[in-house]
Amino acid sequence: MPGRGLASDSPIGVIGAGTMGSGIALVALSAWRPVVLVDPIESARARAQEYLHRHLSKPGKTAALDRLTLAADLEALSGCGLVIEAAPENLDLKRDLFRRLESICPPPALLATNTSTLSIGGIASATSTPERVGGLHFFNPAALMPLVEVAAGEQTSEATLATLVAVVKEFGKTPVVARDTPGFIVNRVARPFYGEALRLLAEGIATVDQIDRVVEMAGGFRMGPFRLMDLIGLDVNLAATRSIYEQTFGEPRYRPHPIQARLVEQGRLGRKSGAGFYNYSAGDPPLDREAPAGERGAGLLVLSEGTWASGIAEEMLRAGFTLHEAHGSAPVAGIVAAGTDERLREHVYRLDRALPPSVPLLVQAADATLSEIHTWCTHPERVIGFDGLFFVGSRAATLVAAERCSPEVRRAIEALMNTCGRRAEWIRDGAGLILPRLVAALVNEAAFALMEATADEPTIDLAMRLGANYPAGPLEWGRRLGWSRVVRVMDHLHAELGEDRYRAAPILRRWARGSP
Repeated sequence: MPGRGLASDSPIGVIGAGTMGSGIALVALSAWRPVVLVDPIESARARAQEYLHRHLSKPGKTAALDRLTLAADLEALSGCGLVIEAAPENLDLKRDLFRRLESICPPPALLATNTSTLSIGGIASATSTPERVGGLHFFNPAALMPLVEVAAGEQTSEATLATLVAVVKEFGKTPVVARDTPGFIVNRVARPFYGEALRLLAEGIATVDQIDRVVEMAGGFRMGPFRLMDLIGLDVNLAATRSIYEQTFGEPRYRPHPIQARLVEQGRLGRKSGAGFYNYSAGDPPLDREAPAGERGAGLLVLSEGTWASGIAEEMLRAGFTLHEAHGSAPVAGIVAAGTDERLREHVYRLDRALPPSVPLLVQAADATLSEIHTWCTHPERVIGFDGLFFVGSRAATLVAAERCSPEVRRAIEALMNTCGRRAEWIRDGAGLILPRLVAALVNEAAFALMEATADEPTIDLAMRLGANYPAGPLEWGRRLGWSRVVRVMDHLHAELGEDRYRAAPILRRWARGSP
């Protein structure tokens, strides 16, 4: 029976000497496994050999190179206990390879695919022993990324799954077990990170660099969506989106975006081609991620009740301001921290009439557009929207001002943000701003994945932290923000943009109601 364990000296076979195949070979060699790396293209084998020699020609590692065999033909894999296929993401190609492996590597050898989006069952159907076929999805760069998704097809045996999990642990990686669904966990849940960024760009809400800055400086992400797409490769990222979109028969949450498709058609593939969303022809583009030092301020701020800018009172007190919940003498600004579920309109109406017309009014706008907020005001020219959900603990403040907003009001609010140590990032009015839109969509997608039994809640969060380098798991983030707030943002997006991609997952609505 396949899957009863892998002998300690059993070679690991890897098909494909490209970036992923070479990385997987390096991981296996570093775990002191013999490796047979197969690729029919001589130049690919030469590049892989140079890559492996460069990383293993170090004290204590050189002996691992003696365990490497490079070959052009699949027959070289005949003695391997496990073969990992890392060929291009093409279902017909992968099925053909597994069909040929059937006789070259008979049971008890295990067969695994590194596919990121394709069906394990669909690939395994090319064999007469699908119970010994599973998914081992490594992340790029394989040698550095700690996560491996272990995907089980409908007919993958428990013994095979257990052996694949054990091999991943032997490699020093963290395995997460996922159901055989399009994109598994990470590629599926991450789709809104790219998709919503592209839509924000297309809607003219913000520029590429602004979106990346806000995501990194206010959201704590290691890389913004456009920098990350450039690193992954726009062609690779687009192919993953298309694959998931097609496999789900046109689910609107995964719809590819024309901006990305046009760049791919132009050959702007990101770092590897010298240009993508950024230009790399002269090296890495300079990144403007500086936040002001935050000199101590002074003066009165009039703050409304509300929890959509939770912690803002403490932030303002630390910055040197005093607070009051009613009108005081010569306030610096009024701040409305409530959401639409906390009488946002009532708070705006009250402060707009209580404060002198010259005093700026800063209003939380994650679940209401500035244009809507303006309809509640007598003095809309002094009202500025801000992202209250992601204000506390950030280094950037997302701000929205109308054209009729006076320069004096803009300068006053920007000075206030600088005093608090936040870079003022001015964007156009739009539903969900930047981070509330992206993060709520990520939480929503993770909720759909949980509801559809792709994996359990801790596994989804662990996979997104380790596989996508997110600062928090999306479901953990949803609990922090509050399920009702996430649903409010999704409903706001749905109402404003009218697209089914923004429908809230039913399980999110149950959680928002307090149901288990």
